[in-house]
Amino acid sequence: MNGYLYDPHTHTAETSRCGHLPAAEVVDRYVAKGFTGLVVTDHLHPEYLSRIDTQHNWDAVMDHYLSGYHASKKRGDEVGFDVILGAEFRFPENDNDYLVYGIDEQWLRSHPYACCMSAQEFFAKFHDEVLIIHAHPYRDGNTTVFEDAVHGSEIINSNPRHKNHSDLALDLCRRHPGFYRLAGSDTHQAGDEARAGVILPERVGDSYAYKHMIETLQFQLWSPEFQSYVDADEKMRKEGK
Repeated sequence: MNGYLYDPHTHTAETSRCGHLPAAEVVDRYVAKGFTGLVVTDHLHPEYLSRIDTQHNWDAVMDHYLSGYHASKKRGDEVGFDVILGAEFRFPENDNDYLVYGIDEQWLRSHPYACCMSAQEFFAKFHDEVLIIHAHPYRDGNTTVFEDAVHGSEIINSNPRHKNHSDLALDLCRRHPGFYRLAGSDTHQAGDEARAGVILPERVGDSYAYKHMIETLQFQLWSPEFQSYVDADEKMRKEGK
């Protein structure tokens, strides 16, 4: 493998209720697997706010939300591993999830309650600022996919406890040749980690640099478990799609 391997879809126990691995342990597991870095994409949605935002204090919400990222970053810095900030938004209208890149702590603090918009409203307002990728769009039989509210989609989500229907996600991207096609492990617990990711030609230090790599197509998909989808992506690239 030539390049640097990153996983753009991971979660921490500190922030995400469904996360079962402490942030530092997530980092250590990826280091052991030979990865260069990961993106922390903890969940940010109205259900999360209903648990955390008891005093309607957005800065306090963000202090809690960023705790998983901060713990990941601390451990990453100790071991020379790149930890990048992202987010996984869910909006009120359904259970679709959207990975958001090209943000930092100030961006999150400056846009309170953005996850309370609709997916289309969020895209209309922020599509020129951030990169919005549909996470596992057809997971567990979902059919309500807002194709006009994203820049692309995961075509590989390797979380082993869901039926992610990667074939339908690949078809979605074939219908929209301009969509970015991504892969991620969706790590929540032991055994989820390091199953999918992206190979970059150089190391990236923050979410803006990662976003730039994706938008300029300076990446390759990686997932030994889903090699046929990696090959399909490469074929589409060669065909200019």
